[in-house]
Amino acid sequence: MTAHPTVGEIVAITTTDSEPLVLVCHVDDDHVTGVLLADLATETLHRLRASEPDATTRRQLADAIGRTDDLMSFTVPTGDCALVERDSSRPGPFEGGDA
Repeated sequence: MTAHPTVGEIVAITTTDSEPLVLVCHVDDDHVTGVLLADLATETLHRLRASEPDATTRRQLADAIGRTDDLMSFTVPTGDCALVERDSSRPGPFEGGDA
């Protein structure tokens, strides 16, 4: 198992069949709050992709998106998330989930 996700990372929710991609906007000890990438506008997605692997810019984008009231954000247990890397591989769940 790996460490908790951080703000600005993209994770997949592993408890659904489609593993929707989520931009992490907030993390606490047991949960991740984020926004579905499918809910983001095209320009925002372009800026997010262009910021890889610039973690600082990704965090700034995630913070700005997290403050936007128009987007639906939701919270899931950390163990239900898996990091999505650039090559779309999905390693095991973050700490706290079943392997």
